[in-house]
Amino acid sequence: MTAVQATDIDGFPHDIPLAELSWRPSVYAVLLRQNAVLLVPQKDRGFDLPGGGVELGESLAAAAVREVAEETGLRVVPGPVVTVRESFFVWAPGDPAARAAYQCLMFYVTAAVTGGSLSTEGFDERERQDADLARWVPLDALPTLKVASSVDFRPVVMAVAVEHR
Repeated sequence: MTAVQATDIDGFPHDIPLAELSWRPSVYAVLLRQNAVLLVPQKDRGFDLPGGGVELGESLAAAAVREVAEETGLRVVPGPVVTVRESFFVWAPGDPAARAAYQCLMFYVTAAVTGGSLSTEGFDERERQDADLARWVPLDALPTLKVASSVDFRPVVMAVAVEHR
């Protein structure tokens, strides 16, 4: 095998040479409240769970706390890993200067809000351009929700919701 098929943020497939791939562990938090899940709108692309890359030397729990704070303004206590998914993902496939390809291991954890308020103050430059203020989305809206992720997180959210009833 000399290449893999990766998906871009819009869901389009791309053949990526193995030499271009980097490992990227990431963690995503499933936060539930009153039959709703906290999601981060991705401008004109749909929604994603709060989360992102785990930095070298950072634990999954610490990364979940940091990512949720950056993307939502909320402070959380992370719970256990509920599932792991794998994804091959390409960022900016049409821009040779910005293009990056990853083999992702995506860890999904539960989390509980302990403080803070919804905010975009923690957004980095890319998030300022691509994301909006997080919002609580009713669970019954998930089936028709557009997903802005290389993995469909909706079954994970629903499994967590069933477990927490």
